[in-house]
Amino acid sequence: MAEKDFLITLVAFYGPENAGVRYLSSALKKAGFKTEIIFFKDWKNNNLKPHSLKEEDLLLGRLRDTRPSLVGLSLISSFFELAGDLTPKFKALGLQVVWGGIHPTAFPEDCLKTADFVCLGEGEATLVELAQTLSQGRDPGSIRGLALNQDAKPKINPMRELIAELDSLELPDLNADNKFLIEDDKITPGEPILSGAEYRIYLSRGCPFSCSYCYNSILKQKYRGLGRYYRYRSVEHGLKELDLAKKLMPGLRRIKIDDDTAFCYGKAWLEEFVLKYPQRIGLPLECLLPPALLSEKLLEQLKGAGLVKVQIGIESGSQRSSREDYGRAAGNHKILQFSAWNQRLKLETVYDFIIDNPLSSWEDKKADIEFLLKLDRPFKVYLYSLVHFPGTVLSQRLLEDGKIKPSDLENASHKAWSQFRVDFSYPRPKDEIFYLSLLTLTSKDFIPKSWIRGWLNNPWLKKHPWPVLQLAKAANLIKMLGVAGEMWQNGELTWFKIKQYGNLKKMISQ
Repeated sequence: MAEKDFLITLVAFYGPENAGVRYLSSALKKAGFKTEIIFFKDWKNNNLKPHSLKEEDLLLGRLRDTRPSLVGLSLISSFFELAGDLTPKFKALGLQVVWGGIHPTAFPEDCLKTADFVCLGEGEATLVELAQTLSQGRDPGSIRGLALNQDAKPKINPMRELIAELDSLELPDLNADNKFLIEDDKITPGEPILSGAEYRIYLSRGCPFSCSYCYNSILKQKYRGLGRYYRYRSVEHGLKELDLAKKLMPGLRRIKIDDDTAFCYGKAWLEEFVLKYPQRIGLPLECLLPPALLSEKLLEQLKGAGLVKVQIGIESGSQRSSREDYGRAAGNHKILQFSAWNQRLKLETVYDFIIDNPLSSWEDKKADIEFLLKLDRPFKVYLYSLVHFPGTVLSQRLLEDGKIKPSDLENASHKAWSQFRVDFSYPRPKDEIFYLSLLTLTSKDFIPKSWIRGWLNNPWLKKHPWPVLQLAKAANLIKMLGVAGEMWQNGELTWFKIKQYGNLKKMISQ
């Protein structure tokens, strides 16, 4: 079978912004294959619903009509059971199925109970070789980076080396003619992100840090001895992608560098970026910065290039929790410095925190609130509920200590479906509700800090948090309305964003 007749359909669950499938599609196209991407269900924060029978029929109908030679599923642990449910239905149509993503990479044996193949780690070269091998009728059993069943037993081949030069990758596939979104009982052709106002770009792969709750703690082990784990693209390669996005997205208003560790790329890279970005792109920019990287000079350079918003991962105000629970070097002194610098720079600021940690004591939680009260306003707080991804260092520790059960792991619990960015609807004990309410209030300029300090040390409110909870909900609503107003003025309040976050019952913290 010629490559041009070999169709690969890639299915992404609950993720129209999934960059991975777009990179895979581009790699396959470069090798001469036809591709189609189906985004199966939209992401609606904390409100993911199981697909309907109509939506499943639309997916199966599309596959029945196009008869792809290979179906690829991109999944994280949250969608393990969903992939396990749909894959037999794909195979009943006579289709071969390959799974890829972080969960299949970490647990290929489990995935091979259902999938024909599992792509391990970075999939561009592996998927292209698999497609070439199948299209030529050859045996795929020796492909590096692939797991498969042979003689009724799982065979896990060695991992490929990491892609050393990210500039060798094709730009992600943003074409509209090979994309479909299945949502609300209908199938819509076209590239879903092109109608948005924000474009998210990833300039690196890997991570220089080793946070215990993150999947990087798994991948670093898998890739040991197979190349430099943390790599980044050249400025020019990144700008070419942004040129393309700017050309294809008529409503584009903002660029977000979505790497967890933006601008860890060295002085020469930064100087080239701050020179070229305003000339080539010239749109407001936001990024995530690790505390260790914060410096006044860096922030000044980035602001001069267009930086308007910075997101900083504190995760915990407790030095104990940062080091012992999360495996992070506590960078609170750098954040205090940043807060002081930002009185002059006036960058929009977001601080990330993790809550629902079974290891956190009340003293740790008090430290979170007390630390935020030391920071200069205005700022936003993004609260994330700790999700127990299987195989991470922290999940293993919590299992061994009896703090969680196997059923609490994300492949079984699907907690991220209902509580990823924190909201008030999730059931929590009274002391947790009290803590969450006060955390939320720390970012509200119109609530005096002295009030919050007084409430923090009030034992009656800790046992009876209802008054503080109602105040927190009201204050959060006021701030969210302000955020929505700013986005509307800037042309960034799109229907795409409203669908993802515009649920009053599931309103996230700000």
